[in-house]
This record gives sequence, C-alpha cells and structure tokens, in this order.
Amino acid sequence: MSKHRRFLYLIIAIITLLTACTGDGGGGRPLETLVVGLEGNPSTLDPRYASDAYGVRIAPLIFNGLLKMDLSGSLVNDLAEKWEQPDALTHRLTLRKGVTFHDGSELDAGDVVATYHFAMDPQNGCPISGSLKTLESVEAPDPQTVLFKLKSPYVSFPFQLRLGILPSELAGEKALGERLIGTGPFRLITFKAGEEILLKGYKEHFGGAPKCESVRFRILTNATTRLLEVRSGGLDLLQNAVPPYSLKFLDREEGLKTLRAPGASYQYLGFNLEDPILSDIRVRRAIAHAIDRETLIAYVMQGQARPADSFFPPEHWAHTDKAPGYVYDPDLSKRLLDEAGLSDPDGEGPLMRVTLSYKTSTDKTANEAARVIADQLSKVGIGVEVRSFEWGTFFSDVKKGNFQLMSLRWVGISDPDVLYYIFHSTSTPPGGANRGRYSNGEVDGWLDASRVEFDLEKRAELYRRVQEGVVRDMVYVSLWWPDNVIVLSESVEGFVPYPGGEYTSLANVERR
Repeated sequence: MSKHRRFLYLIIAIITLLTACTGDGGGGRPLETLVVGLEGNPSTLDPRYASDAYGVRIAPLIFNGLLKMDLSGSLVNDLAEKWEQPDALTHRLTLRKGVTFHDGSELDAGDVVATYHFAMDPQNGCPISGSLKTLESVEAPDPQTVLFKLKSPYVSFPFQLRLGILPSELAGEKALGERLIGTGPFRLITFKAGEEILLKGYKEHFGGAPKCESVRFRILTNATTRLLEVRSGGLDLLQNAVPPYSLKFLDREEGLKTLRAPGASYQYLGFNLEDPILSDIRVRRAIAHAIDRETLIAYVMQGQARPADSFFPPEHWAHTDKAPGYVYDPDLSKRLLDEAGLSDPDGEGPLMRVTLSYKTSTDKTANEAARVIADQLSKVGIGVEVRSFEWGTFFSDVKKGNFQLMSLRWVGISDPDVLYYIFHSTSTPPGGANRGRYSNGEVDGWLDASRVEFDLEKRAELYRRVQEGVVRDMVYVSLWWPDNVIVLSESVEGFVPYPGGEYTSLANVERR
C-alpha cells in the first residue's frame, strides 16, 4: 500500500470515529439528512458478498461498477466511459478519467483487476464467483483500460460488470467491516448492525454531488414501530417496508404520500430437496395444490401483488405462460399425499399426516403469510411448525440448507441468466443460490445453452423451458409478484421507484 493511501485511510478512520461520537443522540436532525426505514439488517454492504435484498439495494450507493442498469433495466456505462466487444470472447472497457475513491485516490484499471481477481477465486466464497467461472483472465494493459477474456461465449457476461469496485489495497481482504471504500455518491460512515447505517454524500462523485447531505437508514424490524415513525416524522421514506393492511390508513395520513408501481420481484415458497420427506415430488406437488394464492394475496398482501405463475412477470421478455398450473385443489393434494405413503391417521380428526418446519424471518408480513400457508396445509393433513428468526440467522440457515420449508423473495430480476445462478446443479452456495440443492441434467443443459445463445428469441425459448421444467419438478411454489409501495414525507421530492426496489434515486432526493 502506498504511503499516500495509508495516510488517507488513517484520516478517514479518524473522521469516521469523530462522526460516530458526535451523532445527534436521538434528538433533532438537520434537514439535510434523509432518514429511511429498513425492515431488516443487511448481512453486509460489501458488493463482493452482498446477496440479500437489503445489501444488494444499498451497496450501489457506496460503490460503482463498470456498468449499471438504468430505470428500464438496460445496461449503461458507469465507471466505464466506453465498452467494446471486439469478439465473442473479449470485452474491453475504457475507464472514465478523474474518478476518485472516497479516500481521494484515483481509480485505475488495477483496482478493477484486483476486485475481479478476488471475486473469481472460489476460495473467497463470493456469490458472484459461480457466474465468473467462464472468465479466463482480467488484465490492465494500461491504467485506463480493462480487458476481460472469456473461456467460452457467455451472452450475459455484461451483467457481471456491475460488480462494485474497491481500491486494490482493500480488494484482497475478506472482512472489511466499516472500511468499505468505493466511488459511489455516498461514503459509509457507520454500520451498526441491527441499529442504523449512516452514509455521507460524496461531493467529488463523478456524477455530481448528491442533493441530500446524508442518508441514515434506521433498521426497525417491528412493523408497528416503522408505522409510528413514518407517521410522526421520524422517518422520511419507507420502501416495501409497510404492512399491506396499513396502506388504507397511510393514504389518508396528512403530510405523507404513497407511490405504487408493478414490481419485478418474485415471492416463493422453497423446498429443501435433500430432505427425506420433501425429496418426494408427490409431497411437494401436494403442498402446491393445498395453497390458495388468491386468498393469500387478498388477506396478507391486501391485493398489493399479482399471483405468480412462473419466475418472470408477464412484461418480461422471458416470461412463460405455459408452466404447469398448480391450481388450488385440496382433494388432489390429499390423493397425492396418499400416493406418497402419508396416509391420514384419523380421517377428519386432528392428527396430522406429517409435520414440517417452516423457517422465516421476523418480518410481520412474512410471518402472516407463513401462518396462512400453515393453516391451509393443515386442511390436507400437513402440520407446519412456523419458526421465525432474526434476518441474519434465518438467511444463514437457508444458505447452509438448514431448513425444510422457507419463503424468500428474489428482488430486481432483469437478466434471466439469474436462473443459472439459482437452479443449475453447480450453483449451490456459496458460489450460487441453488439453496434447495436442485439437480436436473436436462435443465442444466438448457441453462448451459442459454449462456451461449445470442439469438434473443431462441434464448427466450430456452428460459421458458427452464421455468417450465422447474415448475414441473416443483422446486419452488410461485406465490406472487409484489407491487412496489413507497410511503414518504410530502416534503421529499425526486425519489423514483425502480422495478427491483433499488435505492438508486436517493442521490437525487431533496426537500421542498
């Protein structure tokens, strides 16, 4: 590490400490601070490791990638001012000049190379490593140019160029804590797990200084507390973090406004396919036929969602409406359980055929959904023990495969290559998100083919086959595509909802 950067890191550490020690102590806050409520705690804000919804949405405020997605879901330049693809195996990116990290040092190609070298190494356990397997090399022929060489054509590789870039001096370390330094519009000041995240606007950002001086994320896991805080002015903004039942009251609340837009996220019930009971597809199908999604959406989501019939919503180019339908049919569910050898011990009596564990977070809406599903499953003789955990514990168990049933949400779906990350047999954690340990050679073949198919319609057909195969094998029970719902103070202007619930537009938010 250069003496210059070592000195700058020391200065930043001192500033961070002083800022933490001179907080407002819970009293008044300056108008320049925007306060955002979060329903859960990010596992990390490190872009190399962020994989939960909270970390994925907040990390881009601190870090820039070479490319980024715009509001329409298209890839556009970010740290790169030029992106070229001379052939199917080569991507050449020219960096913007004069971009600086939060420590004042200038970004160069060496920082990009160091970040990707770390993420590529499977020993480091980065979730993106599985998607970088096709990468042969990353080189810096000069300080402004980065050259990516692929082992084989990979049509979705450009989406991997969104990875947030760290300084080379930090990019080789795993546990950075609050020493996260990026080039984004905000720099990290403090991250108190379970309490708050404080970001300060970076005035030298290449895209211009943020309009608000700082953003404070308050982590409030209790839904009632979040409602009280946004009504009293303790929060300026809540995104997808209010119980659906509260919207009819918040719509009439003086001083607040609500924004709604169709979402691109996907809520599902997941199975552990290595479980002795759930490895039987008849049991999984029985569960799917016992769930009444219309009732779930009406009661739990108060109509603020669309029933999902596959992975991607209808407006997505890879959507399929040909996936096998698992309609609500309790009688069929009972017959499937009988076929699986799980007979009803007492007819219409209270005894269950089998009892399963259903893990979820402490989020109020997630718990309500779990309990409604448990009640519906009990009607066909499946007992369900709902177990709620703090987000970090819950998500850790899911990644380890320590569950029978669980429910999660995939957020901000745009590139359908995410199906490889989720369902390919080689994509088990930590290098992927095949958390149910699904394996199907035919589906693997379609996913492999989709990565080298450059004809959009042929590629869409491969993704449709994947979705239909996954539904046929009942890896997930598709539940709904939730709407994006934002509640914010009337004095806040400039916030634009993104389909995946990203916080990208916070840099443009200001007060009237």
